[in-house]
This record gives sequence, structure tokens and C-alpha cells, in this order.
Amino acid sequence: MRFQLFAARLAFAGFLLAALTAIAAVAGTRLGYWTYDLGYRLMIPATVLGFIGVAAGLAWIVTALRRNISTGFRLGIIGLIGSLLVIFPPVQEFCRLHTLPPLHDITTDPEHPPAFVALLPLRKGASNSTAYDGNARITFGGRTQTIVYMQHKYYPDINHPMVGIRPNTAKGTPVAQYFWHAFESAKKMGWTIIAFDAKSLRIEATDRSFWFGRAYDIVIRIKPAGILGARLDIRSESRDGVADAGANARRVKNYLTAFGPP
Repeated sequence: MRFQLFAARLAFAGFLLAALTAIAAVAGTRLGYWTYDLGYRLMIPATVLGFIGVAAGLAWIVTALRRNISTGFRLGIIGLIGSLLVIFPPVQEFCRLHTLPPLHDITTDPEHPPAFVALLPLRKGASNSTAYDGNARITFGGRTQTIVYMQHKYYPDINHPMVGIRPNTAKGTPVAQYFWHAFESAKKMGWTIIAFDAKSLRIEATDRSFWFGRAYDIVIRIKPAGILGARLDIRSESRDGVADAGANARRVKNYLTAFGPP
């Protein structure tokens, strides 16, 4: 009986401390009290406390079922479920970091990636350069390969531009139609549009992660393709951090899906 109540209390305490630590890590980063790296490191003790809550919660539920006694029911259930909710995001991020290559710059055109222009002033102090070097070599899974190779291997569905023909000349040339369709698609993504220019056929925007507000910069480029066609290329880069856990690739893929078929 005493162990069952102790396990329930420990589960609840683990959940409460984990939640408070996680909230402090996220809020402090969002409010600018410390850097993203520090906020991310603060999630380590939060995750450890969450695992303690999960372990204690499981010990409580096993004991309760074995004895058929509901002592500590509320504390045990809240502690177990709450701890699982707290540890899910960091565990998911950890799995992505260890199953995906350490990339932070994804583009549909590795040979001639769209360049950032209007976003350059906002990127002052960023640890990642806007210079794209697809031939730079990185090590992942015991193998050393170029960035372009890693992108092609792990994200094969975004290694091509969006190319098509939009012959409805009532709305302008195919290139102009592609540009404004790209612009509307970017707005639907919920990104913050920083600049757009129908003459240079460039759209630049920013996006932030849900939890820590990590900054990602996006540039979309439209150019003619053939006689009547148009081509869209997109690039998404993290301002800071070596690895993005697949965030930029998901952003590019989601945008291409939102843009739709030509």
C-alpha cells in the first residue's frame, strides 16, 4: 500500500517538475532570456524527470492492478499521462536527429540554389552562412558523403523543381501566373512574408518552430522553363544549428504539396 502511494506521488512529482522545467526552457527561449542552444539543453533534465514520472507511473499502475486497489489513482494517472506528453516532443526530436543526416539547408536546386537577399539583414549574428556548398562533406551513419548526396538519399521526393505550363493567358504569362500562385501558396503556409518582387520573381519569408521559435528562412524563385513553361525552386535554411531534424525538408515538401500540381 505504501509503495503504491509513493509511486503515484513520485509519478505526479516527476510530471510536475518535468513540465515546469520544459515550460521554463521554452518560455525563456521565446522571450529571449537565453539562446536556443541553452533552451534545448534545458530540455535534457525535463526529459529525465519525465522518464522518472513515466517509470513511477508504470510502477503504480502495475501495483494497483496486481492488488486491485485504486490508492493514488488521480496522482498516478495524471503523473503517467502527463509525463508521457512531456517527453514525447523531445524523444521524437531525438529520434529524428539520430535517423536523419545533419543538414540545415535544403533546396530543390542544389547546383544553383535560390539566394537570400532581403533576409540578409535579419540573419546578422546567425551561425549558419547563406552560402550553399553542396560539395561539403558530412558524416552520418558511419559514412562520409556530400551534402547533395545526403539530400538526394534521404529526401528524394524534393530533389526536383516544380515545373509546368499554365496556359491561361488571361491572367498573364505562365511565369507571372506561377509567381502569384507561389505567393498565395506561401501565404497559406502561415509564413511571414518579408519581401516579394514580381519583376525579379523572388519571394522571401521566415518561419519559426512551434516550441522554441527557432528561425528558418525561405526563398522561392520563379524563372522561365522552355518556351511556355515556368519553374519554381525553393530553399529553406535554419539560421542556427548544425542539424534540423528534417524540419527544412518537411517545410519544402509541405510547400510543394500546397503549391499543387502544375
